[in-house]
Amino acid sequence: MPKRQRGERDGGSTAERRRHLYLVVDDWECGYSIRKFFTSAFGTKIMGLHHNNSCIVQLVDVRARTVVLGPRTNCPAFPIYFSVGSDKLFAIDAACFELCRLPLVHPDAESDSDGSSPDESESESDSDSDSNDKWSWRQLPEPPFPTTDVSSYAMHSDGQSILVSVKGEETETVATTFIFDMGKFVWECLGEWMLPFTGRGHFDRELKALVGLSKDPEAFGCLYACNVPNTGDRHCPAWKCSKEKVFSKHPADRHVSASLVYMENWRKYCLVECVWVEKESACQVKVKEDKADQVLLEKSEGVGGVPQRGRHMYRLMTFSLKYDKMHDLRVKCRRVRYYEVPNTVSAESIRMDPVAFWL
Repeated sequence: MPKRQRGERDGGSTAERRRHLYLVVDDWECGYSIRKFFTSAFGTKIMGLHHNNSCIVQLVDVRARTVVLGPRTNCPAFPIYFSVGSDKLFAIDAACFELCRLPLVHPDAESDSDGSSPDESESESDSDSDSNDKWSWRQLPEPPFPTTDVSSYAMHSDGQSILVSVKGEETETVATTFIFDMGKFVWECLGEWMLPFTGRGHFDRELKALVGLSKDPEAFGCLYACNVPNTGDRHCPAWKCSKEKVFSKHPADRHVSASLVYMENWRKYCLVECVWVEKESACQVKVKEDKADQVLLEKSEGVGGVPQRGRHMYRLMTFSLKYDKMHDLRVKCRRVRYYEVPNTVSAESIRMDPVAFWL
C-alpha cells in the first residue's frame, strides 16, 4: 500500500485523486455492506438493486457517504451494466435494455453569481432540462441476442460503443460479437467471432487492448489482451494470452470465485479472488508466493478464533501487464494480500464473483 503523500491530510489535489477498492458483501440479513480496502459505478457512486418488488433504487456515494433514492429499473433478473461518465448507466437484461440518467449536480448550483439570466436558463430544451434534473430510466432497442448467452463484454475504446459476445451451448447460438452505438441507439453485428476473455473486459490505454480474465477450462486463470475491434471490419481481432496464471497457486488455497478490477489511474489491475484456506494454513502470517512481495493472512478476531475446518479469504493481488521483448503478455509487479471473509457472508454470495469497484 503506498504511503500517504504530503498534502493528502489537508485535502489537497492528491487527496482528491486518491481512490480505494470497495467490495460489496452480503453479510447481514437486511441488505449489503460496502467495505473499503487499500487505496461498471457513477464516478464515486455505487447503485444497489434488490431482486424484490421494491420500487426504489439506492445510490450510495462512497466519498460523500450519502444515499439517494431513485426509481427502480425494469431489468430485475441478472443485468449487465456499463457505466459511462458520471451520469449514465446502460443495463442489459432478459428482454430489456435501458439507459439510466442521473441528475447532474454542479458545485455552483446554489449560487447565482455566474451572471446568467433566468431567460438564458429557460432557453434550454425540455429534454435537456429533464435529463439534467431528474433520475430516469429510458427504454432502448432490445439486443438481438438472448442475454443468457452473453459470454463477454466491454466498452469500446472510443467510449461511445458497447461490445458484447454471445455463444449459447444449450441454444446453439453461433459465436457472434455485437456492437451497440450509444449515439444512434443501434445494434450491429461485428462478425462471427468472440472476445477471448470471460465476463467484463477493460480497455488498457498502455497496451491499447481490451483485457479480461479467462475462466475457460483450457486457459483458466489466465489473462487475455485483445486488440480493440475495428467497427468497420468484421474480422476477428488479434489477441494474446498471458504466460502466467493469476489465480492462487498456494497448495492450501482452493479457488471459489474471482473478479478483475482495472485501476486505471495507477495503470494496474486488482484480482479479487475468493479462496477456501485449509485448516493447516489458516493461521499463517507470512508466506512466499510466486515472487509476490508478501502474503498476509489476518488472524480471526471473532470469538473462538480460527474456524476448525478452515475459512474463506479474499485474496487481493495487484499487478501490471506488459509485453516482453517477444511481445508475450507478462504479469509484473505482483503484490498479494489476504483478508478474512466475514462469517456472516451468505454462502450464495461467496460462490458468486465478488462485486468490487475502484472509486
